[in-house]
Amino acid sequence: MKQSVKTKLSKYMSYLLRHHPEKAGLSLDEEGFVGLDDLVKAISSNPRWNWIERDHIIEIVKKDEKGRFQIVGNKIRATYGHSIELTPSYKKIKPPEILYHGTSRYAIPKIKQEGLKPLKRRYVHLSSDWETAYEVGRRHDEKPVILKIRAQEAYQSGIFFTKAALKSIFQTLSH
Repeated sequence: MKQSVKTKLSKYMSYLLRHHPEKAGLSLDEEGFVGLDDLVKAISSNPRWNWIERDHIIEIVKKDEKGRFQIVGNKIRATYGHSIELTPSYKKIKPPEILYHGTSRYAIPKIKQEGLKPLKRRYVHLSSDWETAYEVGRRHDEKPVILKIRAQEAYQSGIFFTKAALKSIFQTLSH
């Protein structure tokens, strides 16, 4: 599969597993999982993706550096970024001293006034390195602002953290 096709497929998978499973006739369990074969069937029923097979989905999951998806047994889920109501049981962790959050310049006044909030998502996503936060922020602004988060301090004040993805995306949950 070409890289551009992989990217488009990954985005479609994210759309279905994070935001609108019902648009493909999918029903996620409380942890956000759906049967892998059900996802393949749903995606391949779309004329644009009628050639998709199970191996294509598995390839996307295995090669995704940001750990956007997780396969457990015969089920698959998006690991983070949901806008739909779920109750995943992510393991709580003690965060590193510093984490980063990439955002648009236009969001800064509201963040200064109200603090970091997940907006349409379920959690605030933080990155373990500046570069990843920059890439996340660039989705919203060509010149994003990177916030340096004192994660240890937040943790010690009662904010708890989870690590949903396999790589560098952290989630914060309120107390």
